[in-house]
Amino acid sequence: MSMENQRLKFVQDFIGKQFSSSPSPYGHWLSGKVVSVDERSVELEFSVRKEMTNPVGMLHGGVICGMIDECMGINFFCLGLECFYPSINLNVDFFTAVKEGEKVVVRTQVIKQGKSIMNIKAEVFNSKQRLVAQASSNLAASDIKIPF
Repeated sequence: MSMENQRLKFVQDFIGKQFSSSPSPYGHWLSGKVVSVDERSVELEFSVRKEMTNPVGMLHGGVICGMIDECMGINFFCLGLECFYPSINLNVDFFTAVKEGEKVVVRTQVIKQGKSIMNIKAEVFNSKQRLVAQASSNLAASDIKIPF
């Protein structure tokens, strides 16, 4: 089985469950549930906890960015590449607020996978299917080997 197929199957085994085997400590803290995964896209659901909110009780913009980045990382992981592609930018637009106790779904999709640059897009929706945020990120190839 190819590395891509192994990693994809590994994440697919968590569909309907919290992604508790994330190699990311931040990913563990976010505690996302895998909704769907395929070769080019990932969808995770997150519950908004008090410690994720800003002083007025809305989901903190930085946490939204973290959710997006975590999902993009999982999307990248599923590609089965040998070397790491760190993010070189993350552009996020925010549209509506989310409060404590609500859920959000983050959907990512690999748009372009080049030899040196990769582009991944994301959308964040609330439980009413309203667009909360959208993002785009470019990742650059490195020589850092992925250890798993």
